Amino acid sequence: MPIQITQQPIKLNISTSPASISQSGNAALTLSLSSEPPLLEMQTIKPQIKIDQSQPFAEAGLKNIRAFMEDNIAYSREIVQGGVSRIVSQGNDFIDIHSGVDPIPEQALNNAYDMFDKEFNYAAIPTTRPTITLDRGSVNYSLKRGSVANNSSPQPVNMNYTPYQVQFSVSQYNSVSFRYEQPKFKFMV
Repeated sequence: MPIQITQQPIKLNISTSPASISQSGNAALTLSLSSEPPLLEMQTIKPQIKIDQSQPFAEAGLKNIRAFMEDNIAYSREIVQGGVSRIVSQGNDFIDIHSGVDPIPEQALNNAYDMFDKEFNYAAIPTTRPTITLDRGSVNYSLKRGSVANNSSPQPVNMNYTPYQVQFSVSQYNSVSFRYEQPKFKFMV
């Protein structure tokens, strides 16, 4: 046949890559706490009751050493002054001895008996109460507050996503070709 028709179909290349998703990390929380405990500082002064019994004891004749010494010193001074006064008065009595007055028997009687006459009075029950004073105690405190620091941090989550891909390419285009050839046979009729 003198006409030849040839055709060539199209050839397509289709390549696909499926979608993919990948994940790293699980967002777990790593718990990290640091704490400082509270601190309470207290300073106390205890209350005290003071009972002063020196006055009732003094009235009953019971004295501490200092009061006893002070009383004895005062008593000794009184005795010494009384003795000096007595000696001076007896000396003054001898001034008039030249007038016929004899003071010696009177002074002897006084020195032998009258000086030693004493009156005693015992009172052992105090008449006053003891003095009671109260020193109040105190409580001083200071509070240092505690703290909690949260240093927790979540682990990151990384997500990688690759979408579905379709790639088209033509490796051969379609074509139609016509060719005409002269016949090689001759016909005669």
